[in-house]
Order: sequence, then structure tokens, then C-alpha cells
Amino acid sequence: MARDAQRSAQYGGKQRMRELRCIIFENFEVIKAITGHRRRIGKPLPAGQIGKLKITTSPEIVVTLELLPDDGHSLFIPSSGAELAAALIAFCIEQRVPMPVSAKKALTVLEGNIAIKITKS
Repeated sequence: MARDAQRSAQYGGKQRMRELRCIIFENFEVIKAITGHRRRIGKPLPAGQIGKLKITTSPEIVVTLELLPDDGHSLFIPSSGAELAAALIAFCIEQRVPMPVSAKKALTVLEGNIAIKITKS
């Protein structure tokens, strides 16, 4: 125990190890997450088929769904920030993927896919 206190003092008294988990989503899962979230908050997507999903990262991560309504005019529906994070976290909970409440969560892009980084101290 004394050694642990000595080491802790040596490194500024701060805990150094943290746990990092990443949940990487396939595009169809991102689409399900966003459509489900929009339905839950009372803003469902208009009728039509989902076309492409586009991910941009500058200045922030934005997922844009292309919607192909029957009238032939494409609609582009963006999702980002807290809204996108909430959709993905709710999807994880629905799929029974453990999501620690107290952990820090951040959106990132890995290998061209949206991911949530979960850091636990």
C-alpha cells in the first residue's frame, strides 16, 4: 500500500490508467439509430427510401442521410452532435450493448465508420 501511495505521489497523485472501448457502427445501424431516434422525439423522416449515407468530419462529425421520396426530389437530412450521440447510445441500449452511464462518450470516425469512444477512469 505504501508503494502505491509513493508511486501515486511520483506521478502527481493522479490516476493514470483508463479503460477505452470503441463501438463501431455499420451504416445500416447508423440509419436505424437515426430513424428510431427521430421517431421517438416526434420528428420522423418523411416517406421515401433511404439512399446514401454520407459522413463528414470537418468541423464536426455530421451524418447526412439522403432520402428519396416518391416525387423524385432528394432530401438531405443531417444529424450531428448531441442528437447523433443520443441516437447511437439509444440504439446501443436497445441492442443490449453495455453503456456505462458515468463513462465519457465521444463520437469519432474509424475506418470510415461512425464510432463511439467510451472512456472510463
